[in-house]
Amino acid sequence: MEADKNSFDHQEKVIPIMGCANIREQVEFYTALGFEVAGIYTSPNPYACLKWKNIDLHFYGSRKVVASENATMCYLLVRDVDEVNHTFENVLKRYYGKIPRSGFPKITKVRSLLDDRRFTLTDPGGNTLFIGSKSTEEDRFFRRLYDGEYAKIFAVLYDVLYSKEDPKLAESMLPKYAAMGESLQRLDKAKYLLIVADIQKQLHKKIENAELIELINWNDSENSEDWEKIRRKHIEILKQEE
Repeated sequence: MEADKNSFDHQEKVIPIMGCANIREQVEFYTALGFEVAGIYTSPNPYACLKWKNIDLHFYGSRKVVASENATMCYLLVRDVDEVNHTFENVLKRYYGKIPRSGFPKITKVRSLLDDRRFTLTDPGGNTLFIGSKSTEEDRFFRRLYDGEYAKIFAVLYDVLYSKEDPKLAESMLPKYAAMGESLQRLDKAKYLLIVADIQKQLHKKIENAELIELINWNDSENSEDWEKIRRKHIEILKQEE
């Protein structure tokens, strides 16, 4: 009996069932991303079963579902979030002629949060998928300051930009952070200036990064690996697509 119980437990899983206005448009979107159709039905109600690796997603069709009002969310834990994001972005760019960053559907860049690295995918039905991998200490590097006095409030700004995905709100907070920006020491200041540069980039404004470039070019052999991370992140911000 114990062996049977363990076998049964091993097969248990959660399968989200999410709504959409057009079941065929939904299926077309996910199959383009690489999902397989396990089943699609029109009677008694529109319904589709999709599968990607070990992940199953089910959808029902309803005219009552409005994409802009759909608050349904689902988290998908994957092995390599950067690889998945790169694959999905390439597919969407081929399909739509550009990477959709707004509207329905849309996809975000990967960002490092406290517990994971993730990106957000919103499908044509307005369902939001958070797709991520567990964070490592290196992933948390950009969210953490060495300065204990400002570490918590810096994390708030970071999360507004990358977790809440609200660059306008982050920009409105910057005047309150001016004193912190002036007080931070070199490596911490560089992390703060990276956020400022990313806010400006996301809002399609001129990036004011002269101070950041000066910090990056400063020769600091003691923290050379950390400064290399800063340099790569700066390049990534400058090159990211609008």
